[in-house]
Amino acid sequence: MESLSHTPPVEYWTELSGNWSGSQIKALRIKSERRFNTFKVSDLPPPQQLGEELLERFARDGWVEVKLSYHCPCCPYELEADEESHANCPECREAFTQHGGVEEVKVYERRLEQTRSVDWVVAIHGMNTTGAWQQEFNWLLGRTWGKSVPVAVYKYGIVRLGVLLPWRRKKFQNQLREKLARQSRQAKISGYSGKPDVIAHSFGTWLLGHLLRAEIGKNPEEQLRFGRIILTGCILRPDFDWKSVIEAGLVDDVLNHYGDKDSIVPMAQLTIWDSGPSGRIGFDGNEVINICEKGYGHSDLFSIQKCVVDSESFKDCSGEGHENSHLFYSHKKYWMPFLINPKSELGELTNHDPGPKSWKPLPWVLRGTLFPLFIILCLITLLSLLLVNVGSWLSELSSLIMQLLWYSGAGLASLGAIGVFVWFIRLIRKLIRSK
Repeated sequence: MESLSHTPPVEYWTELSGNWSGSQIKALRIKSERRFNTFKVSDLPPPQQLGEELLERFARDGWVEVKLSYHCPCCPYELEADEESHANCPECREAFTQHGGVEEVKVYERRLEQTRSVDWVVAIHGMNTTGAWQQEFNWLLGRTWGKSVPVAVYKYGIVRLGVLLPWRRKKFQNQLREKLARQSRQAKISGYSGKPDVIAHSFGTWLLGHLLRAEIGKNPEEQLRFGRIILTGCILRPDFDWKSVIEAGLVDDVLNHYGDKDSIVPMAQLTIWDSGPSGRIGFDGNEVINICEKGYGHSDLFSIQKCVVDSESFKDCSGEGHENSHLFYSHKKYWMPFLINPKSELGELTNHDPGPKSWKPLPWVLRGTLFPLFIILCLITLLSLLLVNVGSWLSELSSLIMQLLWYSGAGLASLGAIGVFVWFIRLIRKLIRSK
């Protein structure tokens, strides 16, 4: 790997921290991660000598190469290769010898490709969440690039039994397409002409995948097209046909970020037709960049309560912990490079080992076909039993209420009779006294 066309890994900056001031390393790292190709000592905080030593180390390690540039001592003009031998500056016409001669400056250069622009983003949440992570993700996008990156959030509420029903899944898919088509039109009107990137979680990945597959058969003028897609907690089949989707020009690149301890994803194919555990074992083939997080569950990538400290996950966050949270870590280490880095560098992100065998689906009767019907029948049976029991209970309750009403009425009648009897006795006494 030619290091001049790549950025240093996170571990490299940790290795440097023992020899130079934190402010100098931070300044160099920021310029490096922002993909500057030229570095100078004047770019770093003082002292200048230590800054030069840091850049020399950067060059010795192969991340940049040292070049000399020549400048006029009177104006900011940088001289071309054949101009340094001239007597006068071609820009300001001053003689070099009268101002101490041509200035020689060390420049440290590399050859990174230009970054990709992120125009706008769509975030699609899972079925048992209202997508609180999307607000944090929105904030991260704006903070990372120092500009406003619109994030269109697709929410359909909390869905449980609806995923078992084919017509409900189709309805959600159609609603997603309608919203994406409408937002694409609005984005163009507002000046965002680029294709949107997408980040999707759980059931949102199923909706997006099946939407894309349906787009292949549409008229090219009507097709929805996307830039780069990030999938998390994905429940699409590991053998999903991404090749056809990409060859149709509907998607540029796909990143599947998953946890190997996801307990939700393996259950998907039992309840949702044409689904699978790609969010647990990755996708087959080479069309998708698979990244596995050891020990992570279904929604751990989005956690802002758990942090990554010294490369160890699931540490409690405190104070400004969101700067080290799982969400921040996922975004900075994988999602941001995937969204902005040139295509030639994307392959470096993966850490997926596909293993010797491809994924095989469960038997047909268990693949979201008869099993959901069985679940629905069980629910109907339970509901019927509940209604029968409730009816019996209501019958007993009504009998009890009638008894209570009878006793209450008898009590009230008795009290009324006693009251009339007392009133009658008092009336007789009053008549006797009047005589």
